[in-house]
Amino acid sequence: MNHQKRYLFLIPLFIVLIVPILIFSKLYNSRIENIIQVEPTLDNFKVIEYYKKEYSNNEIIAKLEIPNLFNILITQSKDNEYYLNHSISKKSDKKGTEFMDYRVNINSKQINIYGHNSQTYNLPFRKIEKYLDKKFFDENKYIILSDDNYKSVYQILLIKEISDDFEHMKIDINNKNVVNHLDKLKENSIHYRELIYNSNTSILVLQTCSYNNQDSYYIIVAIKEE
Repeated sequence: MNHQKRYLFLIPLFIVLIVPILIFSKLYNSRIENIIQVEPTLDNFKVIEYYKKEYSNNEIIAKLEIPNLFNILITQSKDNEYYLNHSISKKSDKKGTEFMDYRVNINSKQINIYGHNSQTYNLPFRKIEKYLDKKFFDENKYIILSDDNYKSVYQILLIKEISDDFEHMKIDINNKNVVNHLDKLKENSIHYRELIYNSNTSILVLQTCSYNNQDSYYIIVAIKEE
């Protein structure tokens, strides 16, 4: 009889402890639905095509990975506004989704990718702030951008905070002004590497909001390894 009472006592205790954990887990996952939790590994598997069907969204165009930080899907719309407040499933969502500038494609000379920062939600681009730490910056050098047919590895050149100098938004660069463009981007960097670049160098820019100063942004600039 005592054993039965003990078990009956444990049932509500189990409910009190486990149910909140399950609810939190569901809420947490809903905040990061575009993070690739388990990437398919089948031979010749078309990852982007798979996720287009998974999320019913043909605007999923690429995958962005920073080892030790995140592995996420990238969208692209007809403008740079839509995914500021829509999820990867194209539902209204203030957390938005990481997206590529509508003016470029995965083969462009310069590719810009944007994503929200947050002090509340566990968003992927929030982790960009880790690069403010010099040790982390020095030890984590690479960004991988890919689709089902194309893969590029970029080495991070710099991180900086900007509020009024939007040199990085000048995406219509050509071989004649790449070096000058990158030299300007290096100015006032928080951290940077002494990497060699030239007129043939391709560029990747990641941008997110900064909470350090009002109306400012953090950008990471990386150059493609040839």
